[in-house]
Amino acid sequence: MATVFTNTGKAKLVDALDNTQLTRPTYIGWGTGSTAAAATDTGLETASSEARTNGTPSQVTTTVAGDTFQVVGTITSTSSQTISEAALFDASTSGNCYVHGVFTDIALGNGDSIAFTVKIVVA
Repeated sequence: MATVFTNTGKAKLVDALDNTQLTRPTYIGWGTGSTAAAATDTGLETASSEARTNGTPSQVTTTVAGDTFQVVGTITSTSSQTISEAALFDASTSGNCYVHGVFTDIALGNGDSIAFTVKIVVA
């Protein structure tokens, strides 16, 4: 899976460090786009109709204590579709895209769900 920490996400992290950005990215959205993720991405290539989910944020350890910001959330499909991308945002609609990933197609039926875990590791 190709996943990138976007340029906007990097800038917002610096904003948080200098106390000018107070909105945490906790909203996960999904879509059907297939173009490789890039640092210049500002959102999903092709967002699906389901609302973004407000995930549960936490601080976890990847390499050293507390070095990873993690958001876990589940989205349920309202139709038959194939999901191939996900992104982390700081708003339920519009907002800033912090992380964007494209992955192998996952075919879903109406009522099927995907549980996403998005991590930003500060290494």
